[in-house]
Amino acid sequence: MPDRVVVDRIDFREALVFPRVVGSVVGALQPARMLLATFALLCIVVTGRAYDLVRGPVVPAAGLLAGDRAAGDAALASEMARRIARETLPADRRPGGMDGFGGRVDVEDVHAALRAYRGEVEGSDRAAVQRALDRLQPYRGKGAFDALAMAIGARMDALVTAVVSMDLGGASGVWPCLADLGITIPVALWKADWFSAVLLAIVFGSLLGVFGAALSRMAALDLARKGGLSPVQAMEFVSPRRLNHALVPLWPGITLLVLLPVALLLGLLGRVPGLDLIAGLAWGLALFFSLLAAVVLVPWALAMPMAIAASACEGCDGLEAAQRCGAMIYRRPLHAILYAACGIVAVALLAFLVDLITTVAIELAAGLAGISAGQGAMAKAGGARFLETDVFPPAGDMGGVSQALGTVSVGLVQLWQGLLQSLAAGAVFGGIFTVATAAYLAMRRTCDDQPFDDLWMPGQPAGSREGSQPAA
Repeated sequence: MPDRVVVDRIDFREALVFPRVVGSVVGALQPARMLLATFALLCIVVTGRAYDLVRGPVVPAAGLLAGDRAAGDAALASEMARRIARETLPADRRPGGMDGFGGRVDVEDVHAALRAYRGEVEGSDRAAVQRALDRLQPYRGKGAFDALAMAIGARMDALVTAVVSMDLGGASGVWPCLADLGITIPVALWKADWFSAVLLAIVFGSLLGVFGAALSRMAALDLARKGGLSPVQAMEFVSPRRLNHALVPLWPGITLLVLLPVALLLGLLGRVPGLDLIAGLAWGLALFFSLLAAVVLVPWALAMPMAIAASACEGCDGLEAAQRCGAMIYRRPLHAILYAACGIVAVALLAFLVDLITTVAIELAAGLAGISAGQGAMAKAGGARFLETDVFPPAGDMGGVSQALGTVSVGLVQLWQGLLQSLAAGAVFGGIFTVATAAYLAMRRTCDDQPFDDLWMPGQPAGSREGSQPAA
C-alpha cells in the first residue's frame, strides 16, 4: 500500500511563478530605477532628435500609421502649401510652381520661403507670416524618429486603453496594437526610408542593450532579494562589457544579411524583361532564406527584452543570450505566451497609473493657478490629456521684450510639465525591462528549475554562479 502524503500548506509564491511577473512591475517605481530609465529615455530622444535635424523630413505628414491615406494626405498638403504661399508671399518670393494649378508643391520649400520672408518684415506683416507658418506646420513631413515616436506612443496609449477595457480584437484592441508595434510600424518606416530604419535600429538597439542591461541587473537583484544598486553602480556593472550588452538586440538581425542580397538581386532581375522569368523561378530561394529568418525573428519579439535580461543575469555574450532565450521560447511556448501576457498587462496597468497621476497633477496645478492667471504665462499651463499624446500650444512669436519674456515663461512652464511627463514615461520604460527580467527568470525556472536568486556575479566566469570558484 503506497505511503500517504499529507500537505499542510502550499507556498503559492513558489508553486505559481506568473504572479511574480505581474508583481515585479512595482519595482519600476523605485526612484533609482525611475531616474536611470528616464535618463536612458532622454538619451534616446536627444539622439533621435539630432538625427532628424541632420536627416530632415523623410516621412509624410500623415505619419507611419496613415496607410492608404498617405497619397491623399500628400495631395492635400501640396494644395495647402500652394494656397498659403499665394496668400502670404509676394509673387517674387514664391517657390516655383506656385501660380499654376496641378503638379506637386514641396511643403518644405514653402516653409523655407516663409521663414526667410519672416525675417524681412515687421509688425502685422510678421505676425501674418507667423500665422501662415503655424497653419503649414501640420502638413510638413516628419523626421524618421519623430514619426516613429509618435506612432509608437499612439499605439502604446491605445494598447493601455485596450488592456484596461479588456478589448482584445477590436479596431484598437490588444492584438491590432501589438501587430502595429511589432510589424506595421517597422515595415512602414522601412518603406518610407530604409536607411533611417536601419540606422535607427542599430543606434537604438545599442542604447536599449546598454541601458536595458543596467535596468535588468537592478531588477534581478531586487527579485533575488540581494540588495539594490544605485544608477551609478548599475552603469558600472554594465561598463566593462558594454559592447557585449549593446550587441544583444542586434544579433538576430544578422540573419537578414543572407536574405537581403538575394532579395535585392531578384528585385533587380524582376525589372528586366526576360530576366523577370528567372527572378520568378528563383523566388523560392528567397522564400527559403526568409523562412529561416522568420524562425529566428518571430520569437525575437518576446525574446529580445529577455535576452537583454539574460546578458545581465548570466554574464553571457549577446549571441548566447539570444540563443538561450529563443531556445526557451521554443521549448516552452505556452509558458512564454503566458509570461508575455502577464508582462503586457503589468506594463499597461503601470502606464495607466502613472499617466493618471501625471495628468491629475498637471491639471490640478494648472487649474489652481488659472484662478489668478488671467492672460499671463500661467494661463498656458496644463493641457495634459489622459492616455493621449500631449500637444502643447505654441508659445507665439518673439516680438518685443514683454512678449519675448512671456514666451520664455511659457517655455519654462512647458519644460517643467515635460520633465514630469518624462519621469512617467521613464517609469513605463523601466517597467518593461523589470517585467522582462522577471519573465526571463520565470522561463529559466520553468525550463531549468533554477531559482530566481541564482545569478552570475562579477568576477566569476560567465555562466558560473555566486559561491563558485573562478577557473584557474
